[in-house]
Amino acid sequence: MTHYPYGKQYLYGSRKLPGNKTLNLYLCCFSFQVVESIINCLNISSDPATFIQGAFPEILEKTKEDFFSNTIIILRECADIIHERIKDIPCITCPQKPEGSMFVMVKLNLSLLEDIDDDVEFYMKLSKEESVIVLTGVAVGMKNWPRVTFAIDPPSLEDGLGRIKAFYQRHMLRRNKDFISNQFNAC
Repeated sequence: MTHYPYGKQYLYGSRKLPGNKTLNLYLCCFSFQVVESIINCLNISSDPATFIQGAFPEILEKTKEDFFSNTIIILRECADIIHERIKDIPCITCPQKPEGSMFVMVKLNLSLLEDIDDDVEFYMKLSKEESVIVLTGVAVGMKNWPRVTFAIDPPSLEDGLGRIKAFYQRHMLRRNKDFISNQFNAC
């Protein structure tokens, strides 16, 4: 009797091989099922896999203390950068400087943008135009509150925030563009 690990519905046929052996052609569907199972698992929990959890104590034990110290210094620097640079992007506000995290929730003010109707359109255009990806607030139950990760090296963070600022400047309301132009001409 042949055993089908995921049921006969995944068996699309069989083929005779030399030596009178049969190759069951459910492999392509099997690999699809594996991918689908992983995705379904991630929809339930994004926690690390059990084998990672088992290896984690040894990884921590063998990691030198200076790695952790340097990581904390970099994260603190990045928290300072993101808190200060967001002040230069009027459509985004950071209500509180992040402490002890690797991301910050920022408030998105779409009323300052003329050709963007909702936060999903903001994320899509930002991704397409500037290659900057932020997690939608809707994904964590907070519409118009993007989650921005800053667990990257400071120069990359500066670059990403500069791209978000350039995106804002291209999409800001016409009245803001006119106001800025008038201020510049008055100088």
